Amino acid sequence: MRAVGSGRAAERGATVVPEESYDLEVEAPAYVVWGSPYDEEVLGEIADDWSPYLVPDARVVEVATHTQWSTVHLVLQRLDGAPPVDLDGWDDAHEVSLLASPRTDPVPENPDHILISSRGEGDDCADFDELECPGGVDTWWRMRVHRRVGSAGEEHLIQAWIAERQPVVQLSR
Repeated sequence: MRAVGSGRAAERGATVVPEESYDLEVEAPAYVVWGSPYDEEVLGEIADDWSPYLVPDARVVEVATHTQWSTVHLVLQRLDGAPPVDLDGWDDAHEVSLLASPRTDPVPENPDHILISSRGEGDDCADFDELECPGGVDTWWRMRVHRRVGSAGEEHLIQAWIAERQPVVQLSR
């Protein structure tokens, strides 16, 4: 399934390309953000650099959800730089680094991607466009993941921008 861009841009913070959103069906209390082509074996190589909600390996970040067997509304914003921290209305937020790799089998009109999949093999996935790897080389991205649960269900905002690798950070109000 392909994500459909909403056409909206962030009102505050760094300049963005139109954001994309997707309703991800999860069947485990987590989903996975891939910076490289999907590889089930990578999930067994998760590093010790983690927070209670984000478990990163340079190429993969596993994000815990509050719900299981449900839908998580995801919004992805690709930014030109780090936006101001705004935690209003969010239960929590964390920042983590992800190493994005260019596709080895690029689709000509979409050579770069960010794949977000439910935890199990063959589960639902969103293939968001335009996570760039300038020059066709591996590129570090910083991701700020906001989470909340409300009457509309579980929602996550992922803001991503190119930045050097840094440790996981839990953001507080």
